[in-house]
Amino acid sequence: MYVEFTRPDLLYLLVLVPVWVLLVWPRAGRRVLYTRGDAVAGRPRWATVRAGLFLLAPRLLRILGIASLVVALAGPVRIETVEELTTEGKGIGLVVDLSSSMLAEDMGDRVSRIEVAREAAVRFTRRRPFDELSLVGFGGEALTRVPPTTDAELITQGVESLEIQLVRDGTDISGAVLTAIARLLESDREPRVVVLLTDGAHNGVEMPPLVTARAAAALGVRIHAISVLSADETALGPNATAGRLRLARDRETVLQGLAGLTGGRYFRASTASALDSIYSEIDEIEAPVQRLVPQENREADRPWFFLLSLALLGAELLLRGSRWGVLP
Repeated sequence: MYVEFTRPDLLYLLVLVPVWVLLVWPRAGRRVLYTRGDAVAGRPRWATVRAGLFLLAPRLLRILGIASLVVALAGPVRIETVEELTTEGKGIGLVVDLSSSMLAEDMGDRVSRIEVAREAAVRFTRRRPFDELSLVGFGGEALTRVPPTTDAELITQGVESLEIQLVRDGTDISGAVLTAIARLLESDREPRVVVLLTDGAHNGVEMPPLVTARAAAALGVRIHAISVLSADETALGPNATAGRLRLARDRETVLQGLAGLTGGRYFRASTASALDSIYSEIDEIEAPVQRLVPQENREADRPWFFLLSLALLGAELLLRGSRWGVLP
């Protein structure tokens, strides 16, 4: 604990206190000490000593009162540093594929991929109360649906409002990741994480995904990539067509590269429960960090010094008005 002053320059006024003492104190001998109601004659020696103390006490009280008033004017602030346990969240950008292929109803019980993706993302969002989240939807272009915010309910509403027709059809993974990184860089939250969900292979033309991955790694952004596949796509066998095999390899290469180059993980999901498990695993990987953070508690002591000054000056007046007094 230590003390600071808001106006430390006013403390120089304390130098005037001893000057005042030197100028005023010699005049004390010219005053007359008297008693009220008692005879002076025959007074014992201890009474004389006590009288001398009563003569000095009012002046000492005034000196202390003035000094306390000067300290109060300087604005003393008592500062105590304590360590508080805080939970620090991260900056997380959710990136969801809105291409037309996400309408495929092959995730069980005739549920579309986009419905499963929305529900899983909502549950993930509600488990991240300490993070600053942002939401990007993408197809042939990327759209910032919700900028960085700590309001999880706002992100939830944004996820629930995701629709396929929001963006031009296509799968520009690089554009989506770059948009998510731009949103993450608007915040000072670290580490920065992108959670990418897609069911297609990259077909954008502006920047190759692996170049995007290297840029993300240079900026300290980690990417977790989730590939949404139907059960048939997951179990591609030797009888699969060359086109489907090439598409699957391209998708795997791109998403594994994005995750691997940035220190993230690559996942595959073919059912709603599998997607929930993946988000739960990401939730554990990116768990909030608890740290002891020093905090300053500041308390102004100016009122106490004002009160002390009033008390000292009041005590001086009371002492001068007591049975011992100083004339004139």
